[in-house]
Amino acid sequence: MLAEPAVSLSTCAPDLALTPGGGRESIARFLDTIAPVEVLRAVRHCLPPGGADPILRLVRAKVKPGRKLTAEYGVALPSRHPVERHVSVAWVAPGATAPGPAVESEAEARRRRVLAPFRRAWIGSDDERMSMSVSPVDHAFPQLVRLHDRRHLVDALRATGATTGAGARLTVETVRYRQGQRHVLRVGTGLGRPAWFVKVYRDDTGRSAVDAAAHAATALAGTGDRAAAVPPGGVYVAADRAAWWPEVTGTSLADVIVLSGPAATDGVRAAACALRLLHDAPPDQGLRTCPDALAQAAETVRTAQLLDALSPLLGSQLRHEVGRVLDVLAGLPVEAPTMTHGDFKCDNLVVNGSRVHLLDFDRCGLGDPAADIGKFLADLRWGADQGGHPVRPRHEEFLDAYGVMAPARLARARAYDALLQLRMAARRISVQGPDWGGRVTRAIATAVVTLAGEL
Repeated sequence: MLAEPAVSLSTCAPDLALTPGGGRESIARFLDTIAPVEVLRAVRHCLPPGGADPILRLVRAKVKPGRKLTAEYGVALPSRHPVERHVSVAWVAPGATAPGPAVESEAEARRRRVLAPFRRAWIGSDDERMSMSVSPVDHAFPQLVRLHDRRHLVDALRATGATTGAGARLTVETVRYRQGQRHVLRVGTGLGRPAWFVKVYRDDTGRSAVDAAAHAATALAGTGDRAAAVPPGGVYVAADRAAWWPEVTGTSLADVIVLSGPAATDGVRAAACALRLLHDAPPDQGLRTCPDALAQAAETVRTAQLLDALSPLLGSQLRHEVGRVLDVLAGLPVEAPTMTHGDFKCDNLVVNGSRVHLLDFDRCGLGDPAADIGKFLADLRWGADQGGHPVRPRHEEFLDAYGVMAPARLARARAYDALLQLRMAARRISVQGPDWGGRVTRAIATAVVTLAGEL
C-alpha cells in the first residue's frame, strides 16, 4: 500500500484568495496563476513518473471567504488516457484541515481497475490546508467507483432496459465531479449507438426526478402539441442511487440565444408553450413542494456571501433589493400551487429543429408558476446580454406564446425575475473577469428597474 502522500506548497498562497479583505484581484490572481501550478504539482505526484505533462482545464471554482476555496479541474492525459479525468481540489483557511482520503473507495477503484493511469486517488499538502481527490473516488458516493467499471455498467444498462449489443465498447466520461456534493457521467455505448447521462445521488432524489419527468411527459403528450417534449426513457436504478437519462441530440437553447439571437424565436416560443402545459396540468400530489419565496431569497443571500466580502457596499445593496422583492411578493395575491419545473432555464432546454426537449427535473414539484416564468425571463436576459442581443423581443415572444395569465401571476413573475437577476449577479459574474464590480453594479440596477415594472 502506498504511503499517505504529501506535497510541499506555499503556505501563504491560499490566503490570497481566502482573506476576506484580500479583494477580487487576490482571488483572480490565485485562480489564474497560483492554483494551476499547485494543482499541476499535485497531479504529477498522483501519476506514474515520466510521460507528457497533463493539461489542466478549470471547470468551476467556488470561494467561501475566510473559510474555503474549492475547484474542479479537467485533466487531459493524451499520452496515457483518451478521456479527460477530473480532480476536485480544496484549500482551507488557517486552523482548518482539508478533506482527507477515501481509503475504502480508493481500494475498490484499484480492485476494479478504474483508477488508472493515476496511481493515487488523493494527495494532501504537508500543512494539511490543501487536498486533491481524483475521480471516480468519493467516500460520500461509494457507487461512483462501480459506475466506472464496464462490467457493472453492462448490468446497470440492462436495468434501464437498454441493450448494448455484443462486443459494445462502453466509455465513461466525467461531466461533473464535485467532491461530496454531486456527480454526472456520460456513458457511451458504442459508435452510432445512443449515449446516456447518469446523475448520481446520496439519497433517492433521482427517483423523484424520474417520476416527475414521466408526469411532465404525460402532460405534454396529452395535448398533441409536438413543439416540446420530455425525453422518454429516464430510469432510476435504486441499487446505484443513479438516474439514467438518454442523451438528447440538439443545441442548448442557451447557446442559441447567445450566438444567434433572433434565430431562437421558435425555441423560446416552444419553451413557453411547454411551460404553460406543465402549469395547467392536473397536479400530482406525489410531487414534492418547491421552495417558496422566502427560501429562494435566503438562497440568494447565501450566494451573495462572496459579494459581501469583496464589496460590502454591493453586498448591502443586493440584500436590500432582496428584501424589496419579498415586500412586493407579500403584497400580491397568491394562487394554488401548480406543477412547476423548478429550474426552468435555457441550459435545461435542447433545441432540435423547431422542437425543444425539457431536461433536469431534480427540482420539479408543486409551487408558484410565477417562479418558473420569472427565472426564464431572467435567464433570457442573461443570454441576450452575453450575445449582445436585445432581450425585449425574446421576452415578448415568450410571454405571447405562454398565453393570457392573471395580472397577479405576471406581477409575481416580474418580482421573481428581479430576484433571479440578483442571484445571477452574485453567482454567474466571474470574479476573474474584467470589470467585475461594474458588471455586478449594472446587474443590480437592472433588477431594480425590473422590480419597478419598467422592463
